[in-house]
Amino acid sequence: MKGVLLLAGTVAFRGAVLLDGTGAPPVPDALLVVRDGRVLSVANEPPGVRAALPEGTRVVDASGRWIIPGLIDAHVHAETDRDLAAMLRWGVTTVRLMAEDVAAARALAQRAAQPGAEMPDVFPAAPIFTTPGGWWDQGQPPDANVDRRPASPAAARASVRAAKALGSAEIKVMLDDMAWCRAPRPPLPKVRPDVLEALLSEARAQGLRASVHAPTLADARAAVAAGATALAHGVLEPMDAATVAAMKRRGVFYIPTLGVFEFLADTRRFVDTVLADPVLTGPGGLDPETLARYRSRAYSDGYRERYPNFANVTRSLPGLQENLRRLRATGVPVALGTDMWAFPGVGVSIEMDLYVRAGWTPLEAIRAATQAAARSLALDDRGTLAPGKRADFLLLSGDPLADVRNVRRIDGVYKAGERVGPPAPAAP
Repeated sequence: MKGVLLLAGTVAFRGAVLLDGTGAPPVPDALLVVRDGRVLSVANEPPGVRAALPEGTRVVDASGRWIIPGLIDAHVHAETDRDLAAMLRWGVTTVRLMAEDVAAARALAQRAAQPGAEMPDVFPAAPIFTTPGGWWDQGQPPDANVDRRPASPAAARASVRAAKALGSAEIKVMLDDMAWCRAPRPPLPKVRPDVLEALLSEARAQGLRASVHAPTLADARAAVAAGATALAHGVLEPMDAATVAAMKRRGVFYIPTLGVFEFLADTRRFVDTVLADPVLTGPGGLDPETLARYRSRAYSDGYRERYPNFANVTRSLPGLQENLRRLRATGVPVALGTDMWAFPGVGVSIEMDLYVRAGWTPLEAIRAATQAAARSLALDDRGTLAPGKRADFLLLSGDPLADVRNVRRIDGVYKAGERVGPPAPAAP
């Protein structure tokens, strides 16, 4: 595989500042030891002190760099394998992929798990349930084996059971008429309350997680009451105390997707702001074809035509930020997800930067993109750097605590103990 360096045997990364993903203070002069794709140990090694290492350990001098866990996107779409490769290049080692077809998504997940795969590990939420004519029944493909548009509670329960039989561990439900971004276009039909309850209660009975697309407060309340395990978007209106309390009591994850709201509020401003970073526009950044497409007037105008209620989205941005601050303060678990079809991979750093602008610390934003995102997927083998965890981590040349966007300054992406990008420098 292009750009892969196998870390045979035991490898020690010495001298970096390490952030373990738990929100704990950074570990200076860190010694991270990796063996067989797992973290063997993490320690502080002050100057002048050298810990004993297993015989034959290869040592990598990481002085002047920072190490963080591999990033996890808890809500992402990918149109092509190229999108997935871009995610990995920008440090995203695990994704929750929203997918229409259960069998196809499981096949992709199995391919992504193979050694040398040029993509993150994929954990699908599939299928994406909707209603006839609803959001995600606007030309999106059907599932060949599962009815994504069940018309009755009985059909909904049968569809969830069929999804589990095909290997699904999580479903997604679209509960949104899209008026908040599409008005004055007519609102779309939504999943009926009895069908929603059947989908989510059957998912719970089958041991499946359930993400619900529900960015309006009324729909978010309905999703939480019916048994969602994650709200797949931030909520546009201020959240009431009862809904917040229910989310905390039930452990419902909140996935803010602030970036997609900023994108729809003013696509031109959003793109121009992101592309002001020379890391993205210089050598090793986005390819010229992609840059030209994003910078074109047709690109931003197209979104204004498809989602004309941008004034309403703009008015909602302060409330989205306040909900993020409030849920953090009340202890509702917040996991980072992007929902971004634009800027695959880079979207995670965009989202982290928006959290910081909303009042979070960089350390909190990193935890949302690592430990919390892993927990939202019920994964306990990654998301933090601790003995026994998978050796998914990034080697950075910039301090992410000084500017969280420095997670883009990547010297190395490691997935299960393999360097998967960027390409290693040529030997002298």
